[in-house]
Amino acid sequence: MAKTKRDLFSKNIETIKDLLQEKKIYSLKDLNLLLDRLKMKKLIAQDVSSRRFFDLLQNRLGLKTYSVSSEKINKVRYTLYPDINIYDFVSTFEKKGFFSMTTALNIQQLSNQKDNFVFFSKELSLKNYFGNTLLIQKDIDHAYQKEYRFTRSIASYEDKHIIYLTPKNTNRFEVIEYDGYDVSSIHRAFVEMIMNVQYFKNFDTVIKIFKPLKDKLDPKRVFDVVRAFDPIYPYYQLVGFSLDRVGFDKKNLVLFKKHIGDLRFYTEKNKHEYSFDNYWNIYY
Repeated sequence: MAKTKRDLFSKNIETIKDLLQEKKIYSLKDLNLLLDRLKMKKLIAQDVSSRRFFDLLQNRLGLKTYSVSSEKINKVRYTLYPDINIYDFVSTFEKKGFFSMTTALNIQQLSNQKDNFVFFSKELSLKNYFGNTLLIQKDIDHAYQKEYRFTRSIASYEDKHIIYLTPKNTNRFEVIEYDGYDVSSIHRAFVEMIMNVQYFKNFDTVIKIFKPLKDKLDPKRVFDVVRAFDPIYPYYQLVGFSLDRVGFDKKNLVLFKKHIGDLRFYTEKNKHEYSFDNYWNIYY
């Protein structure tokens, strides 16, 4: 007597469960690949549909669903594990994505700042740039009189806010693995936060976060991060000024000083009143 689809699933249910637990979180595509694998191993009937397979996983194995939906972010994931946290969930959004800014610091237990926000980044694809646009002071002054732009790729999840960022391609420079997650190193996070100060209260807030972390920062590695971003604006002098404010001696910031030209730059946009630092050519 031929076995029914349900009988074959029942016969191999423990093996199927073991195979399913080899991966912590699945997308729908992942589940379909698993179904193909089970059919190849003859652990499930060949005519079981994706819909039927999903129903069996839900009803027989207790497959759980996690989802988030907004204008720009729509993700659904599945798991058998009961201890999924928001980092587990968000880390699956993009194959080469990583946690950035304060989220990277928090995961590395370097901070607990802004822990209700989850910053997740996926670098843009590598592009070829032809020619250089000459940056003049008028362009900088005009740009820094404008309002900040914020990503529209945001979503609420439980009591958290997911902020999805798409920085310039650096081949994931200074992205490291920590506790099973891909995260920005402290050196990259520093540059990210200086370059994206709009996501924090102001420039001084970023400096306050990093002052207790000064001994963990290496100015040369921070410099290398700025170089990897290859910025159009004069961020070398801003990052040098920022490290100065964190507490580094100017003699340890010569690499940044060497990149200062005639252009004056700003710590942030739209302050009612600025002071000026002649050494770094920075309005702050």
